[in-house]
Formats: sequence, C-alpha cells, structure tokens
Amino acid sequence: MAKRPGKLSRTPTSPLLVPRVVAWGVSAVLITLGVLPLGWWAGASNWHWTAVSTFPRIFSGLAAFISGQGISPGVRLGGLLLVLLALYAWWRFSRSLLGYRPGPVQVEQLVDATADKKPPRVDDLTSRLRMKLSESSLYPPTTVPAEAPPTGFLDLLGDVDLHKPGTTIPRLLSRLRPKLAYRVGGALQHREHGTEPYGITVTLTAYVFSGARATTVWGRDWEQAVCRAAYWVEASLLPVTRAGKQPPWRSWWARELPPELLRAYQEAKSLSARQRYDQALKRYGDALKFDPQNPYIRAEFAGAQEKLALPVDALETCQSGLTLDGQTADEYNKRLWIRWRLFASRFRYFFRPRAYWETLGLRYRNAIILGTSEEIVDSEEGPPPDGERMQMSDCLRHVLAERYWPVAVDFALAQEGSCKTAEYSEHGVEVTSRKWLEEHLQDNVSAVEKGQVRVVLQRAAVQELYRLTKDHLHARCSPLAWPSGLLRVLRRVWPPAYVQRNRCQPSLTRVGLMINRDVWGPLRLAWQANELAGPLPAPEDHRARTGHWRAYERRRYVMEWEGLTPETLRARVRPFSPALREWQDYYNFACVYAVAMKRYEAKKPSKAEKCNRNQLADMAVKKLEKAVLRAESGFTTLGRSWLLFEDPDLSLLRRHSSFSDFVRRTFPSAAPLDRPFPCTSIRCLTDGYARRLLNETALVMEQIWRQRGKNGTVSVGVLRAWLSAEEKVWENLFEVAKKHPGNWEDRATLIGAVQESDPATAARSDFPPGMLHESDSDAEKRHKCLSELLHSLTDDLRENLSETALRRSHAWCAILDDAIAAGVTKMPASDARTLCAQYAAAWQRLGARLRAAQDWDTRKKFQAAVHDIARPARQRTSTHPVIRI
Repeated sequence: MAKRPGKLSRTPTSPLLVPRVVAWGVSAVLITLGVLPLGWWAGASNWHWTAVSTFPRIFSGLAAFISGQGISPGVRLGGLLLVLLALYAWWRFSRSLLGYRPGPVQVEQLVDATADKKPPRVDDLTSRLRMKLSESSLYPPTTVPAEAPPTGFLDLLGDVDLHKPGTTIPRLLSRLRPKLAYRVGGALQHREHGTEPYGITVTLTAYVFSGARATTVWGRDWEQAVCRAAYWVEASLLPVTRAGKQPPWRSWWARELPPELLRAYQEAKSLSARQRYDQALKRYGDALKFDPQNPYIRAEFAGAQEKLALPVDALETCQSGLTLDGQTADEYNKRLWIRWRLFASRFRYFFRPRAYWETLGLRYRNAIILGTSEEIVDSEEGPPPDGERMQMSDCLRHVLAERYWPVAVDFALAQEGSCKTAEYSEHGVEVTSRKWLEEHLQDNVSAVEKGQVRVVLQRAAVQELYRLTKDHLHARCSPLAWPSGLLRVLRRVWPPAYVQRNRCQPSLTRVGLMINRDVWGPLRLAWQANELAGPLPAPEDHRARTGHWRAYERRRYVMEWEGLTPETLRARVRPFSPALREWQDYYNFACVYAVAMKRYEAKKPSKAEKCNRNQLADMAVKKLEKAVLRAESGFTTLGRSWLLFEDPDLSLLRRHSSFSDFVRRTFPSAAPLDRPFPCTSIRCLTDGYARRLLNETALVMEQIWRQRGKNGTVSVGVLRAWLSAEEKVWENLFEVAKKHPGNWEDRATLIGAVQESDPATAARSDFPPGMLHESDSDAEKRHKCLSELLHSLTDDLRENLSETALRRSHAWCAILDDAIAAGVTKMPASDARTLCAQYAAAWQRLGARLRAAQDWDTRKKFQAAVHDIARPARQRTSTHPVIRI
C-alpha cells in the first residue's frame, strides 16, 4: 500500500481553512450580537422603547458612536472598538470563506524569460492556461485584472472619515468582502534538454494567508508544459478548498496531492468520455499507483474494463476493493451473511456515512457484475494468459470461494452425496462448499457445471444487493448526511445566483437499488435457475441449511420463471412506480422488462409468446424514453455505447423493431432508416476498432513522414530519434495484428508510440479513433473478413524479417549510433527527403492494405514499398562527415 504523504505546510494554502471559516464566522456573529444591544443602549437618548422603533434606535446608537452626541467619550471609544472588532471578524470570515470556496482565481499574463530569438506566443499560452483551469470545473479563472485585496486590517480601513458616514460606510463595506483569494503567475523557461526543453515557473499566491508557493514544470512542448502547470495549480488548491471535499479527493483533504495523480485521473476521465478506453485504462492504472485505496477510482476503473468486455478483470477490481471501508476480508464476509445480531455492525454506515459513502458505488458495481453472471462464465478467451494474469485468476477464485460459499452449499452437498455428508460437521460443510466452488470456477468445466456457477453468482448478487440497500438506507438516514441534503434542496428551491457546481452527482438512488434487489436480481436468478439441465438440488441433509442469512430464499425475493407474464411483472413493479424520479430508476425498469423477454425466447414461439414478447419490448422502450427525457443531454451522448452495444440486459431487446425505432429517434445518425438496427457483439466491435486503429495509425504515420520530408537537411541525432520511434511503432503494430485484435495493453502501447512520434500531428488528426463508430454497425458481417486480413498482415510482417520495416528501422538505428560515435553530423537534404518519402509510401500502402478487401495486388504493393526503403550507408567527405543512402 502506498504511503500517504504528510500534511501540507501553511504556505501558501493551509489545511485549517474549514476550522478558520467556522471559527471566524461564529466570532463575527457573537461580536455582532454584542454590538446590537450596545447600540440599542446608546440610542436611548433619542428613541423611546417601542417594538417598531427597535432597529431605528440601534442605528441611532451606532451613529452616536461616530458623532459622539448624547454619549460619554468612554462609551463612544468602547463602542467604536467593538464595531471595529466586529468588522475585523467579518473581514477574516469573508477571507477564509473565499479561500475555501475558492471563487475566481486570477491568472496573470505569463512572462517571457526565455531570451530566445523566436519568442513564444505569450498571449496564446496564457489563454491556454486559463482554458485548462476552466476545464477542470473546480473554479472559474478570471481574465479581468483584479486589484489585490488588502492583507492587513489597517489597509482595509484606509481613508475612513468618521465625519462623512455617507461615503465611508459604502467604501468600508465594499472592502470588507474580498474579491480575490488566489493569483496565478508564471514565467516561461527554456533549457537545453533532449526530451523536455520547455518549462514554466508557476507561482501561486494565496491572499488568505499572505503566502506563496512556486515550482517549475517541464514538457516536450509549450502545450504540455502549460497543461502540467494547470494540473499543479489544481493539485495545490484541491486539498484546501471545497472541491477537495468531494470524491475522489476526499481522502486527500489537508494532504499534499500529487499533480501526477490528478493529471492521470483527469486524463482517464476525458479519454473514457471520448470512448478511448485503451488509453483510459492505462491512465486509471497510473492513478491507482498513486492512490491504490481510492474506491471511487476503482469503481470507474472497473466500469472502463466492462466497456472493453473484460468482466473478469472488472470483478477482480471490485472484489479487491470491497474492504476499503475499514473492514478486513473476514469482517466483510461475516457481515454479508450475518443476521444483524450486533447493533454496531448493523448501523456501521449510519454512524459514519461520509467515510463509507464512496465504497457504496464500488459495491454496487460489484453486485451488477455478479448479476450478469453469463458474461463472467461465458466470457470469450483472449490471448494465452501470462503468469501475472494466471495468478490474478487464481486469487480471484479463492476470494470468491471464501466469500460466497454459503450460496453453493446445496450444489456441493448434492455432488458429494448424502452418504458422505452425513458425518460432516458445520466446518466440513464449509470446506466442501469452498472446494466445490473454487474447482467449478475453473475454465475447463462442462456446460452443466457452468450453469450451476451462473446460479451461484446470481445468488451472490442478490445477497450483495440486499446488504447494499440496507447500508445505503442507513447512510441516507444518518443525521450527519442531512446538511448536504438540505443544501441540495435549498439550491433547487431558490437559486439566488449562478453557482458552478462541482459536486459529484450521486450514482445510486433508493428506488433504483430497491428495483435491483426486489425485481432485477430475483428475475435473473429465476432465469439462470431455469436454464439448468435439471431442477435445483434439494438435499435432505439439514446441513444444507447453515446459519447464514440468505436473502434470495426470502419469499418476497423469489420469482417463478415459467409463470412469468407481463401482467405478473407489472404487478411486481407497481409499488415502485409512484417513486420514480431519476433516470436511473427508469433505466432499471427497462432492464427488468428486457431481461423478462428471455422468457419468450424460442426458435418457434407461439402467437401468445410473440404477443407477450412484443408487449415487454414496448414496456421497456417506454421506460427508456422516460430515462432519456430525465437524463442530461451529455449523459445521453456518453451512455450511447452502453445502451446500444454493451449492456447485457438489453441484448434481446436490441433485436426488436421498437428498439430500432427508439434508437433512430434518440440518436438520429445511429443507423439509416432503411435497415434495422444491428445487434453486434462486443468482440466484433473490438475487431472493427482494431482495424480502424491500424488504419488511422498508417494515415497518421504517413502524414508525419511527409511533413518531415519538408525539413531539408536533417541532423543525425534527430534522424536517430525519428527512426527509433518508427521502430517502436512497427513493433507494436505487429503485436496488435498478431494477437487478433490484441489486448488493450498492446493497443494502448501502439497509440502511445504513434503519439510520441509526433504529438502535434497526432493531435491534429484526432488520433486515436473512438471505440465505437457508425461504420461498426455491420461489424458482425465483416468479422470473418477482418480475421483473415489481420492474419495475412501478420504473415507479411513476419516473413523475411530482414526485409520488414521493423528490421530496416532497427538497422538504421544501429548505423546511426555508429555514425554519431564517429562524428557524423547530418544527412543531405536530398537523401532525407528520399528516406521520408519511402517511409511515407510504406505507410500509405499499409493503409490501402487495411482499407481494401483481400486483394493480392494491394498485398504485393505493400511488400514492395517496404522492400524499397533504402539501406543506410556511411560516407565521409573531406570537410564534413555525412551519412547517405
């Protein structure tokens, strides 16, 4: 486990902002309450006591403090001192509150300190820094120059004139509320460095504590340096501002937040939103290296794994994070099956809701993955597992057997037989059940045994949902959670002004959890139980009834699959209908109806079965329409891939005509109107994405080499860097094509190699492409053709290795290393243009090879283009050593 760093220093930002806000706020109120009776007493000479004249009398007393009429000098001095003390308390409170919010952050114009002949674009870089800060949604950076607030109370008073209260009071009140808490400045730097020559010295000034902190960040170009500077500013403000109280940064409150962690998480979120899941998984992994105990990041990591059709990996991620709420594995397992005999264990989430709230989302993701047990048991095998992956699988099987063995007791005892289990003790039943479950979680089991495992995982999902719903209710009912709920209600009822909301919206709703617990989970369990070759085992041995609490055995959670009809299902969900408010509730209802359609999935259904199936499909589509109406437009765009391709609950619904009509109405460009919406598997979509990725790689690399051919004479060092990056690209491209379509790590490595070759060109080309594309609608038909194409491409890259672009690039790198050691400095412009054109031609032919169908002509042209790449030859002239083709 990574060690947490220590607390922050008090310069420029202090972890004591919240106590300061509370302390100064309470002090200001108490002192003000002391000023009011004193002013009321001082105004006695001008006003008599009546209920209506209370406030005028107080104001008269305050005016007497300024003018001195009707009161003694001592009372006047004491009143003025008390008023000044109240102003001082309110001033400190407003400063602390502004630092905690934090409000607008002024970003000053960057200063050019490079002294280069070609100065950088300072205005453009300043605007980019402001844009990066605004994209974080933590606080709005202001572009208008703001006057620095007074740092001392005497500066606040300034030119106060007691003889002119009409102008003094407004001026004093305007100064009492500071308009700026933080200021960001920077100076552009440049150094002689091979990879990161561009830098920015960033200074963050905090007027709350009159302190500052500074650092210098470096990057390969000005864009990367500005991005890293923005992340450093955000990482400095998050642990001490209100945004740091929200997930996933709550555990870093009042601690030094690494900018690398913030950058990795923000980039992962951005990549996932753009459906670039390969890179998103890599960046989520980088974030978890800095914060492995963060349940919020783990839940998002598992969600991205699900989108890449990696249910086993997602389950392992969730299972390893279930104990992040302070429990050990044994304590979690016991609490999952206990009958609530212990009061403290039952109300664990009631007493500390904010400490454990983030783990609820991870537990929900775990229950949903267990509930889609067919995705886990029947998941398609990828490339042969390596040692690390095999170790992960063994560990996951052991954890599942140790945690969920109570739901496999009947299967285990039925397999052993009543004669053997007659002498078993309670410990023997547990050992037998664990052994049975761990053995049946292997890959090499029969179809009947896989069906039994699916039933066991469905039972575990119902049990997890039962405990999760109880804990969620306790966390919501806790008095410690009421203030945040009250603020949300007030914000909805009366929004006095626009407030940029950075609070994470809750992903769980009470009604949605109850639907999953009472309907979705039992319905899926009934479906999987019906899929078994025979009836569920019912051993007569009483040891099958252990002392563990099994939620799926309660009558309210039991559903009959054979007697399921649209009417009975509608009656089952009717109690939840009046409480539907959020889009998640309607979406869960749609999933329930879509799963129920499997009851009427038959090769030759009867007329009544067709009618029931169409009725369930119409009910599901209506709920989906309501979910879309209540969801934000941004979520509808982000959830498009999950809705159309990835959610296993909607697999049968996607084949229905009513769903096709819904898709065309909601996503007009999803499919043409003259053909039904396709039902494409994730594997076929992944293959289609691999083809587009290789095609885009060829296109970007061709553009890079054609752009390089315009540079003229090239130094040997620059050429060596080009060809080294070229070698990495060809090597990773071969790995992706060879593993068909390659795992996400190989694809992410290929994407990184292309981006490192020329980041600017890759960014302009919007590389890499998204995971899903409109052209993938017929990926099912092109799956076999793509498989043959990738195998053929692998053969082209493997055969005659001495003539491949990979080997040719490696030979160039070896020769250039010797040339650099021998003092060779450059390559002539004509030879450089020829070499760049040859590499560009090879990538162009590869692109044509990937775009066209199986064609021997395009294959031969690609092989010829690779063969035409020139071989290096060293030549030394009398004046300057050069290297030529």
